[in-house]
Amino acid sequence: MNQKKVVVMALHDELESAYPPLNVAVGAASSGADVILAFSRRGVNILDKRYVSVPSEELEYLSNALNDFGVSSVHELLGIAVEMGAQLYVVDLDIKDNFEFLYPAEQVPIKWLLNEAASADLFMHF
Repeated sequence: MNQKKVVVMALHDELESAYPPLNVAVGAASSGADVILAFSRRGVNILDKRYVSVPSEELEYLSNALNDFGVSSVHELLGIAVEMGAQLYVVDLDIKDNFEFLYPAEQVPIKWLLNEAASADLFMHF
């Protein structure tokens, strides 16, 4: 059986937007898929060591609910994805910006990512 290819793009860094791409990446990697996990200009903060996950307005209860249920943090999920082999990419970002990435991420143009998505078995963005 051929290895599946999954491309996931994180478009936003709000708490409720950070979990879905990371959960998909971890799930896909755990099933043996080749995973590309990409971050947009607004999602790249998830990679920053100083990132603090904050929910959108009117979803403030979400932080407490996730904590009460013992859910892995955004950075813990990111670490699991990397440990399982997910490849990290940053789309159209000036890497010279003031970021301290937890894990190395390659800078790529959006065209590259869209070409990868076109050849993927699954492409999702959140």
